[in-house]
Amino acid sequence: MLPPFSTVPLALLLAGALPGERTLPIQYTVTNVGGGLGVFVDEKVIFGIASRGPAGPRWIAERVRHDRHWCGKQGTDGKCIATETRVHDWLDGATCTAVAPAFAALWAIPPAGFAPARDFVIVSDSSTVTIKGSTTQAGFFTDISVSQEAGDFATWWHNSSNSWKSCWQQAAPLVEGQALTPHLSLPAAPAS
Repeated sequence: MLPPFSTVPLALLLAGALPGERTLPIQYTVTNVGGGLGVFVDEKVIFGIASRGPAGPRWIAERVRHDRHWCGKQGTDGKCIATETRVHDWLDGATCTAVAPAFAALWAIPPAGFAPARDFVIVSDSSTVTIKGSTTQAGFFTDISVSQEAGDFATWWHNSSNSWKSCWQQAAPLVEGQALTPHLSLPAAPAS
């Protein structure tokens, strides 16, 4: 089994851009890792603004995602067949109108506060969503990372990613006539 994308060293995931190549300036990183009951997801998505125009910023995302499902499809005999899928794809806010409103919704989420101490452990078979970016709460360019299995940020991710599910594309978007150079790549599949 491969390590989750979230634990692979960033240097291995980032493809170094050569002079003259166009890369996406990363504003946010979202990881979605975990699951249970025979379903597992390991997803990493980076978001950035490729350009700004009269209609607002053009958000672009690059994603690597690995899904395993104990019953991803059924055979002719009706029995479950395990499936495993891996994708490396792109999202372009110029062609997917659901992207910009999603970021307006993210910015509207009030800051998270700490809960009182508890003496019990909560077990969940939900994935853990981690959003990394900058906050203005403690001043500009202050990095923040929020991880949740449930809550406002996890709900934002699940709702937003569902709203643009049909917008993912295989080809890197063009910015000023040049395809973006990938930052991410899928780890090699394990040998059978």
